[in-house]
Amino acid sequence: MWKKVMASIIVMIAVISISTVGFAASASNIKPKVDTTKYQVITPEKSSSASDKKVVLISGKAPEGTKIIIDVYGAIDLTGNNYSLEKLPGKDDYILISSKTTKSGALGFGEEVELILGVNKITVTFDVNGVPSVEKILYYYEKEQLEKSPRNSFIGSSTK
Repeated sequence: MWKKVMASIIVMIAVISISTVGFAASASNIKPKVDTTKYQVITPEKSSSASDKKVVLISGKAPEGTKIIIDVYGAIDLTGNNYSLEKLPGKDDYILISSKTTKSGALGFGEEVELILGVNKITVTFDVNGVPSVEKILYYYEKEQLEKSPRNSFIGSSTK
């Protein structure tokens, strides 16, 4: 009888010492990491620039089928003296001018947007969680007005 009790105790000790406890996260708590390098705005290249073109191309790359929203905001400056690339409007001074939704193809995406005179803020939003929006500032000016203005004559010679 003692042999059976001792054998049972040894088996129980062996089972208790060998077993391990594992914890796993539920599938709903696991969030896959997004590779943000796959989502880029290629043109315009600079984060802020000036242009005498009323229509500009916004292009970039994203995985095929990605929904992309391109919003164009403008700051209306009737005097022409309030805003520039050095003195940008406040966040509340911008008004939504247009919004376009597109999908990325095999080679990326591209959309032409129309600017208003003055400061334009273009926001490109990739409809993917974890991917930040990209903002570009474009200052649109008419070449004729720039050449007539003696105050801005140094800008006109550098853009030709």
